[in-house]
Amino acid sequence: MKKSVIMILSFIFVLSCTNNNKKTVPVNSVKKEALNLAVKYAAGKFREAKETVGKDGTVTITDNQINYIVTEDNRLKYIVDPDKITTGLIDDDNNDDAIVTIFSFRGQYDQMPESLILLKTDGNLVLSRAVESDMKILGIKDRVITAEVYTHSRNSPLHDCSVCKEVVKYRFRIGDLVRVE
Repeated sequence: MKKSVIMILSFIFVLSCTNNNKKTVPVNSVKKEALNLAVKYAAGKFREAKETVGKDGTVTITDNQINYIVTEDNRLKYIVDPDKITTGLIDDDNNDDAIVTIFSFRGQYDQMPESLILLKTDGNLVLSRAVESDMKILGIKDRVITAEVYTHSRNSPLHDCSVCKEVVKYRFRIGDLVRVE
């Protein structure tokens, strides 16, 4: 009897150790497709693109060609952060669309970011519009895009002040972002 109890407890212990905690986070296929499309878009700006993926999934795209004129510290690079992908209904159909923000840097200095508006057409995301603007997408709800927009230009000393930002709502109509009042 004692031997069978030890065997059962050992079996339960072994089973509990081999579970490997297989808690999988469901990957949003729209976000994954949007990330791949944004990486292809940014890589298309270089002749020979080099992609580096960080531990958090952030993709950095740089030019892989040797350039004897521009130093390594002053090269252009694009960063696509999966956390900056916003999904929701943008156009008139009932398919989830996405907006991806691509950050660009020349050396240590950030350039104007691009927001890619990706619409789901025929089962695939398609680039509808690339908006080069200093805005942060806050969310998409009821076909309204909410963004935080800076009221001063990048070269103004007031660019990053907390009260110099404005929350604006947009609708995507006929290929343009139209401001909603």
